[in-house]
Amino acid sequence: MIKNYIKYFIKKIFNLDNENWCFGLFYGDITLSNLKKIKIFEKPTDEFWADPFFVEHKKKKYVFFENFKKKQNKGIISVGEIKNDKLVNIRDILIKNYHLSYPFIFKRSNSYYLIPETHQIKRLEIYKAKNFPYEWKLYSTAFNGEIVADPTVFLHNKKLWLFINKTKKKLSNLNKDLYIYQIDNLKLKKIIAHKKNPVVSNLNGGRNAGNIFKLNDKIYRPSQINKKKIYGYGLKISEITKLSLNTYYEKKIKTILPNFLKNLKATHHISKHGKFSIIDMNFKKTNSKKNI
Repeated sequence: MIKNYIKYFIKKIFNLDNENWCFGLFYGDITLSNLKKIKIFEKPTDEFWADPFFVEHKKKKYVFFENFKKKQNKGIISVGEIKNDKLVNIRDILIKNYHLSYPFIFKRSNSYYLIPETHQIKRLEIYKAKNFPYEWKLYSTAFNGEIVADPTVFLHNKKLWLFINKTKKKLSNLNKDLYIYQIDNLKLKKIIAHKKNPVVSNLNGGRNAGNIFKLNDKIYRPSQINKKKIYGYGLKISEITKLSLNTYYEKKIKTILPNFLKNLKATHHISKHGKFSIIDMNFKKTNSKKNI
């Protein structure tokens, strides 16, 4: 902890902090014109906010997100409520002695499940809501001893599919290798690997970047556009055209590059739900509230 505080103050004193992630809300289709109308939520200067997931529950709008505490050099999971285009009632809901991010939310049989990224502890963890959205209890684990990231569950043809990034050793491979599994339920007792795993092995589109969503009877998967020395540069939206244990095909529909707002240098996650979407963004150091 002391080392983390020292690193934080060194970065602050010498202006070495390149992480200025935040997120915002926009309405309508994912178009350049709508992205330009985004409403950005203000955050504390000693935190960055990323990986937002949007949920509507009992006529309330919630955002679950990675809340990275710069002083502690660690991510926790927080949730806030959207009211009048502002994020309010923010509470920290999942804090561990290891890094947490990508708080994927999935509703199944009237219960909510939270499936965060927990690659530092080398296992997948699924939490079940005791009192949504603030209280959660560990429900199941899987992939023990394995390095996994950005778990995303999707229901297709009455079957549950787990899309997840994996690596045996090299962490950078999490940015390109996508694995698919068919699971029996969220207890994860039966996990069947796709015959062609990894189904994607590419920095351009391999890593998950938000919930898989349906639109006009078509299925879309957001993914990251990464470069060798740039993590989370942009977004790719692909249509999933075939999904079974033997086959997987997706085709690129569009890309979202960090050019829709002034001083934007990266964008790597989007959560779409109906007419609402939330996207995260990393701004250059020169950015200020006036030009966001």
